Amino acid sequence: MTTSPYRRWAALAAALTVTFAMGACGSDEPTDSTSADQTTAGGTESETGAPAATTGGDLVVDRSADIFTFDPYNTQDDRSIFTEMEIYERLVKLGADGATIEPCLATEWTIAEDGLSAVFKLRDGVLFSDGSPMTAQDVAFSLTRAADQEGSWGFLFSPVKTVEATGDLEITITLSEPFAPLLPALATFAASIYPEAAVDNLGTTPIGTGAFMLGEWKKGASLTLVKNPNYWQEGLPTLDSVTFNVVGDDNARVLQLQSGEADVLDGLAPAQIAALEDAGMQIKTVEGTAVVWVILNEAKEPLQDKNVRLALAWAMDRETIASTVYSGLATPAKTLFPSSTLFYSGDQEPPGYDLDKAKEYLAASSVPDGFSFTVTVPSGEAQTLQTAQIWQNSLAQIGITLEIEQLEATTAQDEYNTEAFTARIAPWTNDTPDPDELAGVALDYEPQNGLHTSFRSDEARDLVLAGRSELDETARAEIYAQLQLIANQEMPFIPVVEVPRLYAAAPGVTGFQPNSQGMYGFIDVSVSK
Repeated sequence: MTTSPYRRWAALAAALTVTFAMGACGSDEPTDSTSADQTTAGGTESETGAPAATTGGDLVVDRSADIFTFDPYNTQDDRSIFTEMEIYERLVKLGADGATIEPCLATEWTIAEDGLSAVFKLRDGVLFSDGSPMTAQDVAFSLTRAADQEGSWGFLFSPVKTVEATGDLEITITLSEPFAPLLPALATFAASIYPEAAVDNLGTTPIGTGAFMLGEWKKGASLTLVKNPNYWQEGLPTLDSVTFNVVGDDNARVLQLQSGEADVLDGLAPAQIAALEDAGMQIKTVEGTAVVWVILNEAKEPLQDKNVRLALAWAMDRETIASTVYSGLATPAKTLFPSSTLFYSGDQEPPGYDLDKAKEYLAASSVPDGFSFTVTVPSGEAQTLQTAQIWQNSLAQIGITLEIEQLEATTAQDEYNTEAFTARIAPWTNDTPDPDELAGVALDYEPQNGLHTSFRSDEARDLVLAGRSELDETARAEIYAQLQLIANQEMPFIPVVEVPRLYAAAPGVTGFQPNSQGMYGFIDVSVSK
């Protein structure tokens, strides 16, 4: 568990006045238009002998499904989140270390001594992609909307009472109580800034201050982002455009990368790594931020029975899944929290693989003779299908029949969003290293109906709320340890394996390294073909 970044945030919320120097928010590197391994157009070679990247270029990215919306207020899927992170910016950003908070659209901020207000100084001269100036009123409107408790992510800002423009380049956030995760929450996609005038069409026509803007969206097929000509960082972005193509099959994406039709793959099966490395492709990993879960919809019988859920959990052969499906790159998950999360604890009665214990839970349940249910798997995702098949075999040994339903990835996401699913295998990626986001959305039944599980625990909800206002590090660690224990005892989500996020890039792509939030970071990427 990393504690020093948390101490910094807790100290801020507890009343320290902190001023940060101006810095870039789209890139984790210095804001030169050409980085150390780039050259101007002309095709010279880098010191490694590889073709040097040139300024400009059109990057093609393959991913398994399309996005749903550009509106952060309603976003629930990773692909929409990761795309929005390229179009919009926020007051602050997550640092390259995945833990510290750095300036972005705010150049500095102060926290009141009583912890009940925060003042942010805004960067001067910032324009939206349509050429209109970013105003303090736009920032206040965006954050007020983000804090709306009726929105998908309003819980991230639940102590926020008001956000007001208190100067031409100043906004003030007033809180109902001290709020430990304030800065991490403001670094998430949910706190994106956009013009108040654009809000009615934001889902399909995004306008932000980020390095890229929407060029064209062919729903279900492709989405193109183009360089924002009004971007405030001179010389950036390097690329002229980024096109995301929807390619649902793992193997088809790999073939397109190898043939040069694609430059980057978002989502890579571990079994494909060796062949891609042999072909000279770059493999990019982000460790410790993603856990594969089975999400159980307790509105579907008999999943509301805790003993049923525990029987399902203890019939999950995590070691086999980690070693075979993920080629040893995954590790058995011990909690719903990814291990890089602050206050992660893997010793809170973690589930194991024990069919005798699974039988005992089933015998004590409302369906002792077994039952049948369906798990949804996105078609074309080989590792998800293999995980389901291994689980299916184990469940059959205790009298439970698992039916596997393969759906196109966007359809599978929509079935989940509308709570039409029974069980779903999917990864969770943290948008912040603070545990409040995941604890809030998963274990508090108010936002998103407990991530669409219908899970209800007043004890868990009270702990989630307590964790937000607790500024003492030791006390906060105890709260989140208890929450992880409740999750393992109640099992609304079955943790399967912790996995690195895997990407592949062609040899001519330079500067590409997604961050722990899933942000692609295309601002200083270049491609030569």
